[in-house]
Amino acid sequence: MAYFPSKKYCNSSSIKEKNVLRKGKELILMKKSRFLSIGILLLSLMLILTACGGSPSTEGQPAGGNDSSDAEQKTASDKIKIMVVGPMTGDSANIGAHQLNGATLAAEEINAAGGVNGAMIELEVGDDQANPNQASILAEKIIVDDEILAVLGHINTGCSLSALPIYEKVNMPVISGTNTGDTICDEGYGNYFRIIASDSLNTKQQTYLAIKELGYSKPALLWENTDYGKGMRDIAVKVLKEDFGITPVGDESYIPGVDRDYSAQITKFKGAGADVLLVLGEYTAGALIAKQNAALGLNAQIVTSNGCSNPQLIEIAGEDAEGIYVMTGYDPNDPREKQQTFTKNFLDKYGEEPGEWAAHAYDIVYLIKAAYENGGTTREALIDALHNLGAFDGVTGTIEFDERGDVPNKMVSMMKVEGGKFVTYIPEKF
Repeated sequence: MAYFPSKKYCNSSSIKEKNVLRKGKELILMKKSRFLSIGILLLSLMLILTACGGSPSTEGQPAGGNDSSDAEQKTASDKIKIMVVGPMTGDSANIGAHQLNGATLAAEEINAAGGVNGAMIELEVGDDQANPNQASILAEKIIVDDEILAVLGHINTGCSLSALPIYEKVNMPVISGTNTGDTICDEGYGNYFRIIASDSLNTKQQTYLAIKELGYSKPALLWENTDYGKGMRDIAVKVLKEDFGITPVGDESYIPGVDRDYSAQITKFKGAGADVLLVLGEYTAGALIAKQNAALGLNAQIVTSNGCSNPQLIEIAGEDAEGIYVMTGYDPNDPREKQQTFTKNFLDKYGEEPGEWAAHAYDIVYLIKAAYENGGTTREALIDALHNLGAFDGVTGTIEFDERGDVPNKMVSMMKVEGGKFVTYIPEKF
C-alpha cells in the first residue's frame, strides 16, 4: 500500500506582499544595471519556489526536507496490517481467542524470519461480539483505516453477511476460516474468501456418521437460531429424508448466548424416544446440552457440528463430554510433520491444543504472506493474487479458491472425546 505525506501549501497573501517589496527593489536596481535586475528576478523566483516547498528536481513527488513525513512513509511501507475480527467477549469469546492466537503465532513466525519482503505483519483486533449489528458497526470503522490491508474473519456467517456490503465499498479483502454457510459464496462478493468446507459437506458427514456409521434411527435436532444453525438444520432435514427416508423425532431451536436451560427440548426428545442428538451450534451450548442430556436421563448419543470442536467443550461438560463425536476442520492428532509442528508450537505457546479456529487463522496469515509475495501489496492486488495463487498447502489441508472465493474440495475431519480429550475418528461405512 502507498502512503503519502500531506502536501503543504504556501500562503498566497504573503507571497503577494513579498512580490511588492521585491518589485520596488528591482525598479531601483534597474537604473544601475539591467543584468543585475535579471539576477534579482531569478533569485526572487527561486525564493518563491522554496517557500512553496517545490523544486524542479522533485516534480510529482512529495516535497523534501520533511523528516516526519519521510518517517511516516517508511513506517507504512514496513508493515502489513491485518484486522482480526471475531467475538472477543460473550459466550463465543474462546473461539475469538483461538482465532487470534493462531494468527498471532503465524505473524510471529513470519516476522522472526524477516517478514514479508522486509515488511512486518501487524495484527489489530476487533470484537464483533458474534452480533451481526455490531459486525456492521465494526466494519464501518475498519474501512476508514487506509493502513489495513485485509480482514481475517468474521467467525460467524451472519456477521460476515452483515459486514460484507460495507467492506465491498473499499475492496477490502475478507478471508474467513469459519464461515460454513452454504450460500455466502453465492452472494457475489468478489473481495470475499473462505478456507473451510461448507455446511453442506459438514452437516452431511455429521448426519451420515449418526445414521449410517453408528446405526441410529431416531434423530433429534437441536440447533442455534442463527443463519449458521438454521442452515445446518435445513441440510440435516434434507439429508435425513432424501438419503435415509427418516423424519427427525424432534426439531427444536435455542437462542445462543441467551438460553442456558435446554430441559424443555430434551424432555420432548426423551418422550419421542430419540436415540441420537444432532447438536447444530457452538461449544458452550453443546457442553450444557451434554450435561442436561445426562442429568435428565435422555442419554442419547451426541454428534455435533464443527462449532463444538473446541477443547472448552470438554472442560465445560466434564465427564458428560465422553463419547461425543464432533466434525472439525483441523485434527490436532494429524501425524503429518507440518501439522504436528504447528500443534506443538501452539501447545508450547498457549498451553492447549489448537482448535480449527486457530488452525484456519494460522493458514490465513500465511496465505496473505504468499499472496503479498506474488504482488498482492494493495487491497485490489491482494484479491487478484489470492484468486491466482493456486493450490496452497496449509495445516488445514490444501486450499485452492474457485471463482467465488470458495474451497469446494476442502475436506472434513471427525473426532471423538475419549479419556477427556479429542481423538481422531475415521468412519468405516462411508
